[in-house]
Amino acid sequence: MLTHSAATGSAERTATSAKGASGPSSEPEREGSESGSRSGDLLQVLLQSFQEIWVSVESLIEVKADRIRISVERSIIRATLGACAAVCLALWLGAAALSVLRGARGGLTALWGGNEWMGDLTGGLLAWALAAVAIAIHLRLSSRRELAKLKAKYERIRHRHDARTGTTASASDGGAGP
Repeated sequence: MLTHSAATGSAERTATSAKGASGPSSEPEREGSESGSRSGDLLQVLLQSFQEIWVSVESLIEVKADRIRISVERSIIRATLGACAAVCLALWLGAAALSVLRGARGGLTALWGGNEWMGDLTGGLLAWALAAVAIAIHLRLSSRRELAKLKAKYERIRHRHDARTGTTASASDGGAGP
């Protein structure tokens, strides 16, 4: 059941749409047209905002990529300089050790009554003994460090498990029981 005003309004809209783009002739049509342009403006603003955000994201990605590239370059330079310093230090310490052993060999030669072969043999054996002691100390210290790391790791795992389950480790399990 259409009222007279509703029927005339729809007839006017039909006539206006048939006329083409001559513009809205009545007040309701202008309001509809303004709301359409508002939604178009809103869409355009949203599109522009999205484009600005996209440009910002691209810039941020470029900045992060540059920072990573610079960080990698610096790390490579540090590693190279560190390796060079380690080689120089090893050569210097090796030369120092060789000088000490040559001096000890000369002293042992004099101690053995001038027998050069006896001084060389004793100096070589002394060098092997020093190397063996250094290796043994290194292995022992490495083993202790590794055991300490494993102990800390398993304690962390146990504490995380205890925190999740709400229990504590029993004394027979190696934990501090209640």
